[in-house]
Amino acid sequence: MLALYDLAKKASVRANAVLPVLLVSSACGCAAYLAGLCLAGRGGAWTVLTGEIVALAAAKSLIVATSWVFTFQALRTLPLSIATPIRASAPALVFVAAFLLYGEVPGPVQAVGMLAVFGGYFVFSWAGRYEGIDFFRNRAVWCAIAGACCSAVSSIWDKYIFQVRGVNVEAAQLVFQVGLVAIYALLLVLQRRFAPQTCPRFTWRWTIPLVGALLAGADWLYFKGLAIPGVPISVASLMRRFSVVITFVLGARFFHETNLARKALALAVILAGIVLLCL
Repeated sequence: MLALYDLAKKASVRANAVLPVLLVSSACGCAAYLAGLCLAGRGGAWTVLTGEIVALAAAKSLIVATSWVFTFQALRTLPLSIATPIRASAPALVFVAAFLLYGEVPGPVQAVGMLAVFGGYFVFSWAGRYEGIDFFRNRAVWCAIAGACCSAVSSIWDKYIFQVRGVNVEAAQLVFQVGLVAIYALLLVLQRRFAPQTCPRFTWRWTIPLVGALLAGADWLYFKGLAIPGVPISVASLMRRFSVVITFVLGARFFHETNLARKALALAVILAGIVLLCL
């Protein structure tokens, strides 16, 4: 689901207005989630809402919204075969944070894995030069890296919500989905009001509703798995990033991207690091 989400995201935001895409896709994702709850007989999730759940999930919405704004800005111009692997390296940051905050101590092999993930950045830097992309001076690359950092923060927050505080998954995700819509609506209003010159033309594409629906489904599965006691966030975060392999292959096919051999080498370095982190 995450791989298809990445493809739909790239198709939706390429040369398009970022905030309207985020707002519409999030609204569609929220509607899809509510429909899914009703079909599963869990439409009463809102009845168990508490002030604690609302506060924790609202903070999650703010973190994810920030991550998406950075990531979508990067995807407007970067090839999918570069932007997605950068985001896939977020688990290395999660490992560092999990060690500092939750005492999930990496072993020597995992330490090598983290070095391999960061080494993948430098391989991408080498590959990007063949497409005229200065990896460490390109604004879109730094947006992608910022999005990955926010994604790592989001993963750490997920463990706190579902394992430390043990909140109800369906209720928390309900607030999270609604919160995203509210944040993007506010950002779009502020942009139109105070910086209309920065608003590119919005073009409707059929992939836009798929972005929100696919992510809502993927998030629900991820949250349910993370709510199981004892599941390390450092490993759970890694598992979802293997979607990058599907994204890379299908993205190269559908978007006709070039320089794939060098990018595949960089991706292989990152995936090797992820495998080592899992050991």
